[in-house]
Amino acid sequence: MSRELRRQYGTIKSPWPDYAVYSFPDATRVSPAEQRPLMDAMNNIIAVNWQATEPHWTPASSPFDRKFSLILVYDASGLVAFSVYRKLLIAGRPAIYRSGTEVLPAHQGRGLYGFFTTEILRSLGVADSGDGGILYGWRTRNPIVWAANARICEQVTPSLLGTAQDPGLQAACVEMCTLLYPGKSLEIPGMIMRGAYGHIKHHRQAYHGAASLADEAMQRVIPDPADALFSVGLVRV
Repeated sequence: MSRELRRQYGTIKSPWPDYAVYSFPDATRVSPAEQRPLMDAMNNIIAVNWQATEPHWTPASSPFDRKFSLILVYDASGLVAFSVYRKLLIAGRPAIYRSGTEVLPAHQGRGLYGFFTTEILRSLGVADSGDGGILYGWRTRNPIVWAANARICEQVTPSLLGTAQDPGLQAACVEMCTLLYPGKSLEIPGMIMRGAYGHIKHHRQAYHGAASLADEAMQRVIPDPADALFSVGLVRV
């Protein structure tokens, strides 16, 4: 993070003494001179966590579009984690979509993913959610990510762990996917997006608890590593 941005933006209070956390509710506030090195750093983290055949973020598909918000985590060596998200209105409700969150392996297990989730939900505010709660969407084939996001939801679709499907959430899932990825088909009721990860491949690992159950279900419904699940849950904050 450059000295210019450190002056321009305050940090989010970091629970860790060795991390500095920066928030950009409007990703276009990252200056043009900063964007390319930051994009390269983000792609480098993705390339460590995935088998990547090409960069995920590019100038043509940039995380610095006005529709995105960013949270960045740095240590003394540079960028170690980031989260890209969008604020939406789906089915008349406030909604959040997790466009991408990555943490370098050496920094995993310290609670950064959960920290990002808390800060992202806080960005909408309790007063904005009303009695209906917040719709919370993500696309993944990583069972750890799926289980972590599903855990904070009262209900979620698709339901990998055996609970009943909710028609309202299914409709919200279709609406959100159509808005975010126009022209991309979504198979219903499994909410499968074919070929979503043709350019990157998830590194499989040992899974435990709910992630292990999610992995078993994913191996049944999306055995092709290029396919993903598009999920939407209901969160009350």
